[in-house]
Amino acid sequence: MPEIELRNISKRFGKVTAAAGINLKIKSGEYVTVLGPSGCGKTTLVKILSGIWEPTEGDCFIDGKKVTGIPTYERDLGYIFQNIALFPHMTVWQNANYAPIVKDWDMEKAEKETTESLELVRALQRKGFKPFELSGGEKQKVGIARALCAGSKLLILDEPLSALDARVRLDLRYEIKRLVKRKGLTAIHVTHDQEEAMSTSDRIVLMRAGRIVEVDTPENLYNRPKNLFTANFIGEANFIEGSVANNVKSAGSEPLTCLSDESVIETRHRHRLVIKNPGGAFKVGDGVVIMVRPENLSISHREKDFSLEGRILDKIFMGSYMRYRVKLITDDTVLVEVPEADDKIFNIGDKVNVKFRPKKLLVYPQPSEGLKEVLRLE
Repeated sequence: MPEIELRNISKRFGKVTAAAGINLKIKSGEYVTVLGPSGCGKTTLVKILSGIWEPTEGDCFIDGKKVTGIPTYERDLGYIFQNIALFPHMTVWQNANYAPIVKDWDMEKAEKETTESLELVRALQRKGFKPFELSGGEKQKVGIARALCAGSKLLILDEPLSALDARVRLDLRYEIKRLVKRKGLTAIHVTHDQEEAMSTSDRIVLMRAGRIVEVDTPENLYNRPKNLFTANFIGEANFIEGSVANNVKSAGSEPLTCLSDESVIETRHRHRLVIKNPGGAFKVGDGVVIMVRPENLSISHREKDFSLEGRILDKIFMGSYMRYRVKLITDDTVLVEVPEADDKIFNIGDKVNVKFRPKKLLVYPQPSEGLKEVLRLE
């Protein structure tokens, strides 16, 4: 299967920089998702890789071969579009069979490949239908079959599910990954939907403002994000600003720049939180930002260790859990997710104690540009 490498890729449109200094390697057989907010450069990246656009600077390599300047039809890849883009005058079979005909395959090979691809997406029984006779999900399945019929080992999916209904998107995302893994393809999937990325990817490439912020597995990006923007964009997150209060080990008169196994962060209004195994290079007095996921908080009417007082501002039933928005005594507002089975009676306006799980708190240096700017999506 093909390996992909992008070296120092930049793309400018006049004064607008859509991609800046992109370096990325994708392994053979990987399912990689390029994720980010609208306008971050993710579609620009795959259009450069596919040959639709040429980079202003840098080069693309497929299996070690430089493909910069080579047209799309010579790059041997399958492309699944956001708008599905089937030929309206052709049947399902004719749409899927288009690439084998263009490539002048012999009839037996073309028929075998088309049949297999339509069977894989469970659309063979619709082979005589025209696109206007199909649902949105069925049309996209035919689009996938057409890409598979090209015989390419590299599959590019550019927002392939964004035009579909929520339930269809849910079903089809698993179907696509199953097909990719079954066929042994290398896949690059572009989306702005974090849930879609988390559920399908081997690795996620998170972008912002034309640059790569972080590349890692879905599990690591959610549980151990290296970047505050990542922590905010992947899943729900709460942020509390403070400073290191104590528990910095010393060697003579010089402090070691690390937090000990159990350290204290002082929040606004001099309230304190205990952090266990926080890692990082910090000294007493350093400004920091604490990040905690809503499911790693709990609420109670009684005061407990590792807790802060607060008042419930809002509550939303989410099915399997109840989501509370709580204004803390520190003036920070946090989201708390309580499993429905464990939910006690808490109402808007109640005074509560929000308990923090010390081992689940992540600590980041206070950004010089300010927390709000770092978390901004655009």
